[in-house]
Amino acid sequence: MNKPKIKAVIFDMDGVLVNSELEYLNLLEQFLSENGALVKREELLFLAGASRMDEIRFMAQKLNWSIEKTVAKKKVFYDQRPIDYRAIRKEYVPEIMEFLKEREIRIALASSSPMDNIAEVLEACEITSYFSQCVSGEMFKRSKPDPEIYEYSVEKLGLKKEEILVVEDSDYGIEAAKRAGLTVIAVWDPIFRFDVSRADTTIASLKELPPLIVA
Repeated sequence: MNKPKIKAVIFDMDGVLVNSELEYLNLLEQFLSENGALVKREELLFLAGASRMDEIRFMAQKLNWSIEKTVAKKKVFYDQRPIDYRAIRKEYVPEIMEFLKEREIRIALASSSPMDNIAEVLEACEITSYFSQCVSGEMFKRSKPDPEIYEYSVEKLGLKKEEILVVEDSDYGIEAAKRAGLTVIAVWDPIFRFDVSRADTTIASLKELPPLIVA
């Protein structure tokens, strides 16, 4: 039996399209330290791929602040330290977007990040126009590893699950996509070393993606 033709690819954002997870980790560590909470780097690693609300709850607990105070203080701190997303765009991102566009394969995004951050990243990386749909984890009660974000994305695409590939990097994202019944390609991260054992295929770079799509 022939394999179904791939008609859409759903990308995660942080760690897949931009090397942002380390940037966020450094800012978080600095924010906590400057406000009197000394936290070991190892304690923060679980937040890579988690929702921003999970991050806020963790920060509030460590600082013994209310959620409202944490959100306000974090906003001021982060606004003063903007990230140059274009500078940390992953290798081969424009090329893979063109590859998919030329073959009329739909491009979607399913990220735990807030929608305003998604828009900022895609615009900075000059790839906004390629995406037919973008979905934020903040649209749901539970973000990754809950599968709802991927189930919703599939419904919006209106395609069969076997016609869709997901590109993820974190164990949260991989679990969410697999629980939604999707085929997952994991981009290996040598720094965070996420558990990618549940992914169907693991690649070191987006350069390795085209043969997996048209095979």
